[in-house]
Amino acid sequence: MASKVQATPLTQQEFLREAMTTLGMTRAEFAKRISVPIKTLDKWLAPNDTSDFRNMPDVVWAYVREILEWDKKNA
Repeated sequence: MASKVQATPLTQQEFLREAMTTLGMTRAEFAKRISVPIKTLDKWLAPNDTSDFRNMPDVVWAYVREILEWDKKNA
């Protein structure tokens, strides 16, 4: 029986950076696309162990996933 390898979930920072790369956007362009101030995006991109770090709301995770799906379908 083949063993299944579970993918390690992406960190918030990895998820956002991967999304920006996939969409070919700068931080400023991406922040505008998801309708947040760049300072907010920077806080989501900050390392977890810094005082600037903020957790990204679940709705934003879902919204970014929808944007990526839409982009994939229309590529």
